[in-house]
Amino acid sequence: MNLKQRHIYLLMRKERKIRLKELAEAIGVSQSAISQYENGKMDLKKENLEAYRRYIETHDNRR
Repeated sequence: MNLKQRHIYLLMRKERKIRLKELAEAIGVSQSAISQYENGKMDLKKENLEAYRRYIETHDNRR
């Protein structure tokens, strides 16, 4: 995912009020890993990236 796509997912995460802790626990990585990924400082493993995308795209913030 390029930086533009990462930024879009970061904005989606914030818009849907998904906290780093919640997302990290859901996909099995650290909060730091997600933060570094969203800021373009590191890449996630393929399976974690797919879980990240899926969680953000399907998250229902009406809870």
